[in-house]
Amino acid sequence: MKKIKVKGLVALALLSVLLLGACSASPNKSSSDEAKYDSDRGYNEATSDDKMAYPEEAPQDTAGSIVGGAGSLTYTSTVQTQDKIIRKVSMEVETKEFDLLIDSINERIDELNGYVESSYITGQSYYYNNDLRRGAIVARIPKDSLKGFTDEIGEIANVINSTSDTENVTLQYVDIESRKKSLEIEQERLWALLEKEENIEDIITLESRLSNIRYELQNYESTLRTYDNQVEYSTVSLSIYEVERTSPSSEEVKTVGNRIKTGFSNTMYDISEGLKNFAVWFVVNLPYLIIWAVVITIAVVVIKRIAKKVKAKELNERLRIKNKMAENQDGNKREDNM
Repeated sequence: MKKIKVKGLVALALLSVLLLGACSASPNKSSSDEAKYDSDRGYNEATSDDKMAYPEEAPQDTAGSIVGGAGSLTYTSTVQTQDKIIRKVSMEVETKEFDLLIDSINERIDELNGYVESSYITGQSYYYNNDLRRGAIVARIPKDSLKGFTDEIGEIANVINSTSDTENVTLQYVDIESRKKSLEIEQERLWALLEKEENIEDIITLESRLSNIRYELQNYESTLRTYDNQVEYSTVSLSIYEVERTSPSSEEVKTVGNRIKTGFSNTMYDISEGLKNFAVWFVVNLPYLIIWAVVITIAVVVIKRIAKKVKAKELNERLRIKNKMAENQDGNKREDNM
C-alpha cells in the first residue's frame, strides 16, 4: 500500500514538474516532456480511479492563446490573420441586346478568373416566343476585381437597382483556427500516448477520442475552406431583363422639362405600341375573322330569306282573308236584292 502511495506521489510530482516546464518552454519541447512521462511507470496506479488519463481539448481565449490541462502541452500563439470580409453584390439590369449582354458578361467572368455559380434564362420556349426574356447569373469574382466588374456592368447595361452587403468573419475565422490548432496539439499528444500504451481499455479510449478529434478537425477545415472561398471570391447576383427601351435614369427626371419630355415620350410610345399590337393582333387573327365573317354572312342571308318567306306567307294569308270577306259581302248583297 505504501509503495502504491509513493508511486502516486512520484507521478504527481512529475506532472507538476512537466506543467512548470511547459509554462516556460516552447511547444517544440513536447517530445522531451513525453520522455519524462514515459520514465514514470506508475501511470496506471496514479490514475486508478479514472482508468485512463489523457489531455482534454485545450481551451482558448479570444486572443488565440491555448493553455492545455494536466498532462497536455501548453501552447501560446497570437494568430495573425488579415480581416476576412465577405462581399455580396446584387444588381438588376435591363438591356435591348439580351444575347450580346449575356455573352459579354460570361466572357468577362472568364477573363477575371472567376466562375459562374448558377444561371438561367426564361422566355425561349414556343409558348413564350413573343415575350421579352429575362435571366439571372450568380457569378463569383476575385475580390480585387469586384469593383471593376460591377463598373463594367454599369457601362454595358442599364442598372435599375444595385445593393451591396459585407460581412466581417474575422473573429469567427480566428476562433475556428484556434480551436483547430488546439485539437491538433491534443491529437499529437494522444498519438504519443497511444504508441506507449499497452492496456487494451486505455487504447480503446484513446482511439475513440482520436476519432472524435479527426471528425472535429474535418469540420473545422471545411468551414475554413468555405470562408476562404467566400472571402477570395465575392458573390455578384445579376438579374437581367430584356426591354424594348431602357428606363430613364434618375438624373433625367429631376427637372420639370425632363419630366414633361419623358411623359410625352411615354404617351406617344404607348400609342405607337398600341397601334402596332392591334395591327399584329388583326393580322394574326385574320383567318378567324374571315371564318366568323362567312358564318355571320350566311346566318344573315338565311335569316333574311326565312323572314321574307314568313312575311310573304303572312301577306298571302291576309289577302286570302280579305278576299273571303269581300266574297261574303257580295253574297249578302245579292240575297238582299232578291
